Amino acid sequence: MTRTTRLALLGIAAVIVVVAVVVLAGGGSSDVKSAGPATIEVKNAAPVGGVKTLTYKKGATIDLTIKSDTADEVHFHGYDVHKDVAKGGSVQFKFPATIDGEFIVELENHKQTLANVKVEP
Repeated sequence: MTRTTRLALLGIAAVIVVVAVVVLAGGGSSDVKSAGPATIEVKNAAPVGGVKTLTYKKGATIDLTIKSDTADEVHFHGYDVHKDVAKGGSVQFKFPATIDGEFIVELENHKQTLANVKVEP
């Protein structure tokens, strides 16, 4: 293999690594989802894929389902809605986004944030 071929292969490998990092970073904890139904899966008392940020317009419907392998209380702060989720169960929060601001959805007893919810005017 010539020096030029080796350098070309190293260049291609570097591009592949950069693309992989960019693609994987897109699934991180800063995901933003506009208004609409969302589901967060909880494994070992933590949100799969990290804490998500969900953005809704004021007046839209917040529709959030939590599927959990951990029994706990899910607390939607700000709107002050609490629901118990059984181990292996799910709970749904579905209500109008009437209060603008930023709120957390938490696995209450584990003190684990599951989502950051933004309601914009």
